[in-house]
Amino acid sequence: MSPQRRPAWTARLKAWAAPALFLFYALLLFGGTALFQRGLFERDGYFHARLAAMMPTRGLSRAFPWTQLSTWREQFCDKEFLYHLAMAPFARLGDDPILGARIFGVLLSVAVLAAFYAVLRAHRVRFPVFFAALPLATGGLFIARLGMIRSHVLSMLLLMLGLHFLLERRWRPLLLLGFVYAWSYTVPFVLLLTAAPFALGWWAGGGRLDLRPSAAAGLGSVLGLAIHPYSPLTLETFLTYIQVFRLGLQGSAASGFELGNELYPYSWPVFFDIYPLLLILVAGLPIALVLGRKRLAPGTVGMGAAALFWFGMTAASPRFAEYSALLVCAAWALVARDLGPLLERPGTWIARRSVRLAGAGLALAVLAGFHVRSLDFYRVYQTEAAPPRFFTGACAWMAQHLPPGETVINLFWDDFPELFYDGARQTYLWGLDPTYSLRDDPARAKLLERLRRHDAPLDAQVLKTEFRARHLVLRANRAGRYPELNLAPFRAVYRDERAVVFAWE
Repeated sequence: MSPQRRPAWTARLKAWAAPALFLFYALLLFGGTALFQRGLFERDGYFHARLAAMMPTRGLSRAFPWTQLSTWREQFCDKEFLYHLAMAPFARLGDDPILGARIFGVLLSVAVLAAFYAVLRAHRVRFPVFFAALPLATGGLFIARLGMIRSHVLSMLLLMLGLHFLLERRWRPLLLLGFVYAWSYTVPFVLLLTAAPFALGWWAGGGRLDLRPSAAAGLGSVLGLAIHPYSPLTLETFLTYIQVFRLGLQGSAASGFELGNELYPYSWPVFFDIYPLLLILVAGLPIALVLGRKRLAPGTVGMGAAALFWFGMTAASPRFAEYSALLVCAAWALVARDLGPLLERPGTWIARRSVRLAGAGLALAVLAGFHVRSLDFYRVYQTEAAPPRFFTGACAWMAQHLPPGETVINLFWDDFPELFYDGARQTYLWGLDPTYSLRDDPARAKLLERLRRHDAPLDAQVLKTEFRARHLVLRANRAGRYPELNLAPFRAVYRDERAVVFAWE
């Protein structure tokens, strides 16, 4: 190598060393979790892994008999079609689909962080590695959600592309991306919900009000729902999710149904305990936007507006935390880009090298400290809250003793992913979300929820008549809630330390 070429090569190596180390760390973090954890913190991953493995044989079937008390029974719509399609080759790597699904999940998680870094670098953010790593310090649950085997991780990746196109004001790619969103995620209008406040922020920051990006994002999603492998069932699915969020905002006491914990708002003390740095960054963002408004680019104000919008959505339903964490960090990165040169002008106090070094050290200490705290929360999510599968033995017993397709009652809808994963030979009542059951048969869905809550005792004749079943499966640690199962005509036909199967005539 000539002396003239060596300095350029060395500079290029130095430039890529930090992002490469950061992404390698992310690979170790999520890869180590995937390889060494006993089970999944988010049990829905078992459903996604099994469904993806079945895709080559199921094709585009609209029948889903595994949930007999659900609209899916005869009107199944894979609202995450592209997510499952991308996972399918991995899920079929071996006999156990969850291994390949975990590999896919790790790669997707790292891809989100890589895309975030690429967007920051493309828009000339100073210290892009620092700001790309900042979301990993916002809270342990963010890290857990980024590592889940669920389609919102693909949504995070698509949103990173969307941020780039919004900052570039490129509406045609947003049209295509909105279309892809509708084939990939349960909430197809995430891109529109980001583009709309971004456009208002762009205008408030001195730019021209241009609604083409927002219109393109929305139109793309509408076209994606209309031109979809499962159309027109996509409309029914969309209406179902509106009902899900409406029930979640009401709370379980008012709605009569207990949904996933991610749908119910946190109290502010709990929110701060889970996402301390996110709340700190959000509190300071409006101040930075107002005080620096004369120096901030329109895109920076737009990003800030989108970030604050998604934080409001997160306050209403914590399942949106992944969007607010990424956008809040992106907004601060752009603020630092725009205000940094002003603060470092000769004559200002921050221009002194010693002050800048102290500030950099403090920023790194804050990042490391909050990240270590987040890892402590993350460890709990991935160990104590991630037990091994409960129904492997029970499903093996059912496969030996029950006819194929016989319905087994699952009182708890959150047991369905594992039952579907290990016991796809049988069918069950409800799965993933009780809203599908409520839309299918409100009377029986409400009855099943009362039985689950033990507001009404389990009665063998009622179970037989209403649900046409003669077996019930429960986690062993839940069976004690129903003492009547210890009395005739109920009898335990299978029991291990993790699950129990009851039968009656």
